[in-house]
Amino acid sequence: MFKFIIFMLFSSMLSANSCVVLLYHRFSDSTPKSTSISPALFERHLQHLQDNDFKVLKLNTMLERLDNDNLPNKCVVLTADDAYQSIAKNAYPLLKKYQMPMSVFVSTEPVDKKYPAMITWQQMRSMQGDFMQFYNHTVTHPYLLDLNKTQIKTQITQAQNRFNQELNQHNKIFAYPYGEASLKIFKQVKDLGYTAFGQYSGVVSKMSNRQNLPRFPMAGDYAKMVSFKTKVNTLPMPIKIKNINPIVTQNPPTLKLDFFKSLSKHQKAHLNCFANGGVDMTWQSGKSVKIVAKKPLTDRRSKYNCTMPSEQKGSYYWHSIQWINLD
Repeated sequence: MFKFIIFMLFSSMLSANSCVVLLYHRFSDSTPKSTSISPALFERHLQHLQDNDFKVLKLNTMLERLDNDNLPNKCVVLTADDAYQSIAKNAYPLLKKYQMPMSVFVSTEPVDKKYPAMITWQQMRSMQGDFMQFYNHTVTHPYLLDLNKTQIKTQITQAQNRFNQELNQHNKIFAYPYGEASLKIFKQVKDLGYTAFGQYSGVVSKMSNRQNLPRFPMAGDYAKMVSFKTKVNTLPMPIKIKNINPIVTQNPPTLKLDFFKSLSKHQKAHLNCFANGGVDMTWQSGKSVKIVAKKPLTDRRSKYNCTMPSEQKGSYYWHSIQWINLD
């Protein structure tokens, strides 16, 4: 009983300084569903956040408060990648209506070349403020894993220079194109002074890797209200976070979860992990488990997702890793 109480107290400490970050792309009924949400459904998201007293923070505010251990309960951050015109046409008016901020990660070359699908610098200047902020998503949106160190630095620093010039925006916040990176890239991004986000699900906490912070993708079936409600109520899994190399070197790869305290039989029975084709879970002790997919990963990007009911009714602990298979 004493161990269980300590586990609950530690879990409460985790949830008190954590935040769910959501990732959108397009806000349209006519674009690919795999990267889109309808404006009507997006408004339902905002309405739910408002009706249920979620605290929707600016991205930079969340990071500052995370550093100071004073994030609010029910913390949520809205982000979008790629700066499509539907952000200006459909998302921005709703954000103003509900008085909620969103941060958009922008690749600068499509904007500089005035691609019609993308918002313009002038639009960004007119929207920038309480309800919209813009951050670095490289120059050309490349696969960073295909580039050398010098090329990666150029992609990031030249894009940042454009933000400085056009928007007077100097915050070093970055999102990896396609969510792809490696341990070497994490280190390089850290050395350049950036906080960075991926595209895999999970909850941001003080223990998260600041060069690979999680975001829940919101598109297609993942954006439906049942899924949305579950994810905005998630908590960080009470495990020791490790800086894992997401590049697959052994297929299928192994994920090891080390919990801070031994789990009860009930908790172990309700820890569920998922991958395409299923997983095998091998407990090494009451607080350590190995997860391996039942078959090799064939997609370039695959995920292991693990969930477990928390002590808070209707909330789940959540942990995920995105694997990148370069073969």
